[in-house]
Amino acid sequence: PGAQIPGATSGLGGPPGLCAALGADLVDKNQLSMRQAKNMSHLPVVAIDIYGTDPMVASFPPKPEEPDLSLRATIVGKLQAEVSFKKNEESHKVLRKYLSKDKSYEDLKKSSLSASNGDEVITLKKPHQWMGMRRLQDTPDFVKDNNHVVKASSNNTGGAIAAISEEASLECLHVTNGTLDGLSAPKEDDFDRVVYKIRLANSKKALTVLPEEATNLILAMAQTSVARKNALEDDPLDYPLALALPAWACHDTSMEAWMDSVPGAVFFQRSIAALCGALLPPLKEPQNALLTRITNVTRALLSEHQRRNDGTEFDYEPLVVIAGITNDGIECTAVQISNIQENIPSCVFGNYKILCNVSYPTVSGLEKVEDCMQKVYNIIGDVAPELDGPVGIVSYATNKDQLSGLTKKLESSRKNLDTWEKVPVLPARLDCVATGIAILGGVTHGRLARLYTAASGKPKPALALQISNVAPTEVGVRMSYKKGVWAPVKTIFAFDRRVPAGPYGIDLTAAQCAAYLQVGAGDQYAWDSDELTDAVDTALKDIEGKEGIPKREVAALAFKIQIVQRLTRDSDWVNVGGETMPLTKTEYEGEKEKLIACEHIVLELSVNSTGAITQSLVGKLESVVQAVVTSRNSKIRYWIGIILAIAFFGGFLLKSYWEESVFERDTRRLLEYYKHAMPGSLSDGDRQNARYLVWKYRGKAKVLWRRLEKKYDIPVLMAHEWEDWVDPNAKEEEEIVEEVDLDLDEQDDEDDSKIDL
Repeated sequence: PGAQIPGATSGLGGPPGLCAALGADLVDKNQLSMRQAKNMSHLPVVAIDIYGTDPMVASFPPKPEEPDLSLRATIVGKLQAEVSFKKNEESHKVLRKYLSKDKSYEDLKKSSLSASNGDEVITLKKPHQWMGMRRLQDTPDFVKDNNHVVKASSNNTGGAIAAISEEASLECLHVTNGTLDGLSAPKEDDFDRVVYKIRLANSKKALTVLPEEATNLILAMAQTSVARKNALEDDPLDYPLALALPAWACHDTSMEAWMDSVPGAVFFQRSIAALCGALLPPLKEPQNALLTRITNVTRALLSEHQRRNDGTEFDYEPLVVIAGITNDGIECTAVQISNIQENIPSCVFGNYKILCNVSYPTVSGLEKVEDCMQKVYNIIGDVAPELDGPVGIVSYATNKDQLSGLTKKLESSRKNLDTWEKVPVLPARLDCVATGIAILGGVTHGRLARLYTAASGKPKPALALQISNVAPTEVGVRMSYKKGVWAPVKTIFAFDRRVPAGPYGIDLTAAQCAAYLQVGAGDQYAWDSDELTDAVDTALKDIEGKEGIPKREVAALAFKIQIVQRLTRDSDWVNVGGETMPLTKTEYEGEKEKLIACEHIVLELSVNSTGAITQSLVGKLESVVQAVVTSRNSKIRYWIGIILAIAFFGGFLLKSYWEESVFERDTRRLLEYYKHAMPGSLSDGDRQNARYLVWKYRGKAKVLWRRLEKKYDIPVLMAHEWEDWVDPNAKEEEEIVEEVDLDLDEQDDEDDSKIDL
């Protein structure tokens, strides 16, 4: 079916050297390092659709020595998303040692794990639903209803007494509030966890099992099943994992738990994995309905474009809306696909551009179908109004009844959407998610590649599939300037933001906090009002500087910030971690801790494609007093630096001006000398020769003058002194003496008198 799509590429189209280029080491660096990919290249990728109603396992073959673009994923089978323990003392003993890392998975499998359910076993169902949960009150009701939940005491001061009474009341299995170490009492901080308390023997204390630990056992079962099928000698627990997570599970606390408990695994949004599997051409008939639909629509649009013959290039990127349902929720995603690759059957399209995603964690997923579709329809109209509509609506599920119900619901929902009434609803295979996540895992590990033409015109290898994700959640921050008073949430990364995104820097200053505190933000002024902004700007003038140190210290110690995340578009904000005081640092005076108010810091936030948040504080934490001193010293150093720079560069300019003036003066002096000492000679009036001699004797002008005086026996005068100079060696002119007759007659006297008059 991929070969029928207009515009599909026809193989590599190059010499064998181009094919060999596909063997280059490639990896998705957003999820794996090159070293990790190389170390696991000889192992199959284990792909698990653990959130499906009927979880499935698939695998992707190891990386071959020679590039093979025909590699395909293989379905291994179904998986039970639960783990059962035998109820006896031996089972208790082995499980306890396994949790303390003294026993291996094989030991636990032989002595404690059970493949059957009954009265003699304790079964933990869907432990992945609890991944990352801090407290029971933050857990969806439908998850708590399906488990044995003990409500935690609201009085944290009586943690030890509550733990003793809880221990005495336990029979077999309970889910309750706990901590990461399994021993201490919850303290309403980021160390809290929802935990399992299981008693395998009546004579023994209950064991604390984290959901992450129980989930790891399910993943180990999947790895073992793949190992049996491949018959490899390597340890199955070393097989790389690829996991599909629905959008409602792609949030920070969940991803933190997944990444900590399964290091080296790769994670993808479940809807993208489903689309990748839905676009996979079948090995045998019948044909892929979605690919056939895309082919027909593309051909029709291409024919219409050719008839118009308007000189423009045909550019069509099909839009696909894909909706999936499980027992835990529903999600709808809009994706634009492009870059047709006929020669890579597992990735017929090489680019996925996600436009939006809408999801809800609920057991009544069918009731939310119409709402999801309406939201997707509205969002596409806002972000991509030029699109005419999707080429098809794909429904997927791992259960036949759910798939049938979802398909019918989508067919009725599309009738309420103006331009989507005739868009066909195409059900995908039940194993499309497992198959798709296996393909995505293979691509991430660099086992499927393609060639593209770089800017230099040379072909280069790249991963066979490029995915442009959007944020499945919304991330924001909430700030408090006064105890008990919180400002409204400021959104940092909104839904459908292109991810990975960040780092986004937020400047936090004690002066700003003091200004908000002084003007009564939230009391006298509304948080988002222009009046508050003007009042804060005015207050800053009085708070900054040495006089405002006490106010800034009080404000910095009172300032708190809370990172929050919204999992669905209609849900409330959920705290990520605990409250922090970023404008403080801890110093120790002996054994006592002391909080020091600091002046400035920058909070940087980033979010990845699966909703995990990365935060960091950038800058040097200086106390308010030290910051004032540093600022003053910085100003002094700044102005001293400017003065020195002016003096340095001005000195060069002055020196250059002076040297040029002296050079011209000496040139004129030498020319005047030749004019008077050697009139009419070749050097008389030869300016170039004079400039050369002055340049030759630069810095030694006195030597030049002395040599000239010695050679010509004439002193070297300044240019303006030659007017009054008389050559002492010149011959004295004979004086012409006019003889005056002193005896003049009277007539001569009368003539002289007339002349005088």
